[in-house]
Amino acid sequence: MNYFEEKITAQNVKIIYEQVEPQPFIGEMFFPPVKQMGLELNLIKGKDDAPVALVSANWDTDVLYRDRIGFEQLSAEMPFFKEAYKVDELLRQKILTTMETYRSPLLREIYRDLRNLVIGADVTAERMRMQILGTGTISIQENGVDKQYNYGFVSSKQIVTESTLWSATGAKPLESFIARIKAYKNLTKKSAKYAIMNQDVFDKLIFSDEVSSYFKNNTSVPYPSEAERKAFVERITEVTILVADDEFVKPRDTTKTLVPYYPKDRYTLVSTLDLGETVYGSTPEEIDLLGGNSEVLTGEIVGTGVAVTTWKEPDPVGVNTKVSEVVLPSCPEIDKLYIVKVLA
Repeated sequence: MNYFEEKITAQNVKIIYEQVEPQPFIGEMFFPPVKQMGLELNLIKGKDDAPVALVSANWDTDVLYRDRIGFEQLSAEMPFFKEAYKVDELLRQKILTTMETYRSPLLREIYRDLRNLVIGADVTAERMRMQILGTGTISIQENGVDKQYNYGFVSSKQIVTESTLWSATGAKPLESFIARIKAYKNLTKKSAKYAIMNQDVFDKLIFSDEVSSYFKNNTSVPYPSEAERKAFVERITEVTILVADDEFVKPRDTTKTLVPYYPKDRYTLVSTLDLGETVYGSTPEEIDLLGGNSEVLTGEIVGTGVAVTTWKEPDPVGVNTKVSEVVLPSCPEIDKLYIVKVLA
């Protein structure tokens, strides 16, 4: 085994990835990761959570069996994602001709790039989770792939636009927020527990004249902090606010333009953390690992289902590292989403 085959291994990539505290993702709170074999995602979606009373019966009669009405089975092929990093001939020569003392910084740069590939797999999963939370659907359109995933989100009922936007003169964001919380309960028969929103929407809410007036007229804190304002809104609404302000770069975007995971013009009300799961299927690379494919130098499964594999090429001489995943969130509780657009 040569120098690069010893240094650039799936095991080392896994170790380096796990050494750094993972970025906390809001979407993972609602869709925790699970693993399954295969590519097909199947879920049972309930149409109505209303409890059904037992049927009355005479003594000494046969029991009646309840049909599973009000449920539908949804099925979809999970999408496949993969990308690789190559240590090519030029980079190999640069490292091999560098004195041993000075090789470490070059290797650290390579390991950082390889770790970023695995982070990219995490970003892809969060991107889809936040699409559900922000739009009720998932759309993948890149690299010749065009997939749409419909979870049964009813846009005519579950997404609304305020007639008076929060950025308009005379708008009352807090009053509007409370009204939508009540509308959510009327729609779902559940109390909203969480509100996901971008920083822009959050600022419009907690720095509104309504909130400022409360502190000015009813407390000894005329200039409350952001945390105090947030705590006040959460106390009177009994809704926990989650600020989704993280951003990512789309695949193959050389301009490195930052894109928000969650849209900037709205917020989403949810009554539960149990919306679904982030389901990881089995990648072709994972199947090769299980089957002992001789073409693979090293292989590891990182996290719940991200495959890392390395292999070498004789010409041009190089060592390649590939990160792949088959992943798709399930969302049987899609009926629990309520999206409100409040900014232009």
